[in-house]
Parts: sequence; C-alpha cells; structure tokens
Amino acid sequence: MNFQTLYDFMYTLVKLNDEVTDRKALTEGFRKALSIFFSIEELKIFLMDEYSFLLKEFTKPWENLSLSNESKEIKENFENFLVKKNKYIINSNTLYFPIVSKNKTLGIVKLSSRDEISENNIFFEIFPLAIAQISAYIISLKDSEVVKISSKFHQTVRNIAKITETQYELDYILPIIGEMIDGFIQDHLIYIFIKNKNKKEYRLIWPNKCSDKQIYEYLEEITPKTDVIIKQDGKMGIFPLIVDSKAYGAIVAYNHFDKITSKEIEYLKEIKAQAQATIERAKSYVEVLEFATLDALTGYNNRHQFEKRLKETTASSKRQNQPLCCIMSDIDYFKKVNDTYGHSVGDFVLKSVAKTMKKELRESDIPSRYGGEEFVFLLPHTNLEEAKVVAQRLRSCVEAKKINIEDYKIKDVKEISVTISIGVSEFNKQNKEYTDLYKQADSALYKAKESGRNRVVVFGKDCLD
Repeated sequence: MNFQTLYDFMYTLVKLNDEVTDRKALTEGFRKALSIFFSIEELKIFLMDEYSFLLKEFTKPWENLSLSNESKEIKENFENFLVKKNKYIINSNTLYFPIVSKNKTLGIVKLSSRDEISENNIFFEIFPLAIAQISAYIISLKDSEVVKISSKFHQTVRNIAKITETQYELDYILPIIGEMIDGFIQDHLIYIFIKNKNKKEYRLIWPNKCSDKQIYEYLEEITPKTDVIIKQDGKMGIFPLIVDSKAYGAIVAYNHFDKITSKEIEYLKEIKAQAQATIERAKSYVEVLEFATLDALTGYNNRHQFEKRLKETTASSKRQNQPLCCIMSDIDYFKKVNDTYGHSVGDFVLKSVAKTMKKELRESDIPSRYGGEEFVFLLPHTNLEEAKVVAQRLRSCVEAKKINIEDYKIKDVKEISVTISIGVSEFNKQNKEYTDLYKQADSALYKAKESGRNRVVVFGKDCLD
C-alpha cells in the first residue's frame, strides 16, 4: 500500500471538518479527496429523504430525481445496497458505493471517472475506512442542518411576533410575514391571501403574482373550523388564518415536485398560529391608535395627528399674520429597497431616514409620517426662502447618510444609501381650505419625482431649486 497516498487522502478528508459549511462545499471536498485515486468527471451524492421516502440529490434536494434520466440506475443500485448488501458496484467507468450509518443504508454516491475503474485501485484497500469517514461527514452535516432549521424556525416565529412593535397596518404586515416564511420554507412557493370583506373572495397580498388559479378554488373550502387543507396529491398545503372566529386569509405552501412533509406541516401550523396572533394584535392596535398621536415606527406624528396640527397651525398663521411653510418628502425608489432587501430592512431605512431628518429640524417644527415612505413637515414662523434652505439641508443629509444593515445579514451588503425628493409650499391666506397647504407641497413633490428625483421643487415655480 502506498502510505503517502493514504495519508494525502485522509488529510484532505480531515481538513473538510474545519472548512465545510454547506452541502456543495462538502461534495466538492469529497471530489478533491477522491481525485487522489480517480480521474473524476462527476461526483454526485443521493440521500433518502426521511419524510417523502424518495432519493434526493444532496446538493439539489428540491429537484425530483424521478424526472431525470439517471433515476432508474440510481434506484436499482440503491436497492442492491439495501437488499443485497453490496459493498460497491463498478460499471465500467462508474463507481457506486453506499452511505451508511449504524448499519443502515441512507444513500448512495455515484462517481464517474474519465478512465475505466478497476478493483486493483488502491482505494479499495481502504474502502471500509473511506466510506465510514465520508458517511460520517454527510450525516454530521445533515444533523447540523436539522439544528439550524429548528433554530431558524424559532427565530421566524419570534420575528413574526415582534412585527407589531413597529407596524400595525395589515397590508404592510402580511407581506413581511410572507417574506419571513419564504426565508424559512425555501423548498416551497409561499403565498399569503386575505379575504375581501365585501366581495367575500380572496386576494393575493404576497408575493406579487400567483399563476395557479386553482388555488383560489381551494381557498373557498376554508371554514372557521378548518385546520389544514392538503391538495395536489400532498404537494400543496393551505393553512387558514382564522381571526376573531372568522376566515381572514390563508398561508399557502406549494412544491411542484414533492409532497409537503409532516415536519413542514408541523412548522407551518405553528407559524400560522403566530401569524394569527400577530394579526389579532395588529387589529387591536389599529383600534387603539385611532386615539393615538405618534407613528409607532418613526416616533413622528401620525397622519391623524398631522391633520389636526395642520388645521391648528394654518389657523394660527392666519390669525397672527405669521409665515408658515410645508415640506413633503418621499424616499426615492423605496419599493426597490423592499423588493431587494426585504420589508424588515425597509422598516429600518424608514426609521433611519426619519432620525436623520429630525436632527436637522427645530424644536418648533412639526414632523409627521404621512404614510408609507412619505414624510411631511410643518415649519411655523418660516418663510419660503428659509423653507427652501431647510429642504435642501434635509435632502443633503439623507443623501450623505450611510445606513448600516449588517445585522440583517444580506450577502455582500453592509450598508446602503437612499435619496429623497422634496416639495415645498407656503401658506397663502387666500387659500380656500387649510388642506391646500400640504396639497400644494404634494404637487411640488410629484414634480420633483417626475423631473429626476433627489431634488427640491417649490410649488408655483417652473424651475428646480
């Protein structure tokens, strides 16, 4: 036996223990180790799925093996290991050997060589040791994935529970829940539907599109007592959201190829329960916040309070003959932030931008969150020229701000920047309605966005300031 070859092989395997973090890397590590013995053209690992009882490719578990051309040979050779207890199978330039743990055959490795494989290869002298080590690494990685999935599940449930700390609008909350579930249940398409109150039909709220119209027919089967509906031969799971003893909506999970496993159903039932609790809490908050004055996310005045302060300040300005200006701002391309990084990052950006702008305001200025990514500021005792200076200062400080999003673990992205567009208006005593002030600022804001964004436009002027 060539002990140097054996040493090189075992050393390469041992190094995997420190270097490997995922299935693809582990498979590539095996390929590198086995290349000491074979001129490898292809190396594939197949594991028996404990829930669906189907062989799945190790690095592509979402694919259906039965649809591939190699399905028959893989299954036949796996059966040979399972029933006949073959140690290995050689077919010209292809080698098959089992993945074994505690005397149970759990999968199969297929190694294709550019050269014909012979039993005289030194690899077969250390074969029992080699497959024991390879099998142990595969099972160890799989077990660690189970732990990670469990941890990710509990984190998902916690995150769903925490949404109402900063948000209470259901049309905003439900897409966030959809993103969180999609990040956890990655092998299935995830949809969130809610029921229209008047039309009594379901509408998709996350993601943007659902091409399977049959799902809508299945949703009609939901009653307040429905727990889970399984369709499409077990490939689709419908998890009704029951709120206040009524069918409010549903979470739908769908895999075109494989059945939803019992474990996934268990996870989704718990997620659905937390989603229901979050929706109920948000609905309660909406009722309470009708009497509140502050926006939960930014700490600014909410829209209801803004309208109250607008009426007060315009009346005061008119009575005291003092100038009053209004600034409306909107984060440019904010939808792209949500679509690219997720709604949680979007929330953080809103919060960060609001904090940045507030530092540039006076104590007497009145900041409000008008809705979504739109902010409005009332500037008492401020004329138009002064308001333009404030607006430019707000625009510049937001543009210069680097927003750190490291905590959200977005691959290759540590910080992002955004810009804002701004419209400015001045109170005119001749205005018929006090609401004209912010409507004029809104009109100028629209022009700022239409003419290129990241700029300030003053109502009534054709030029950009």
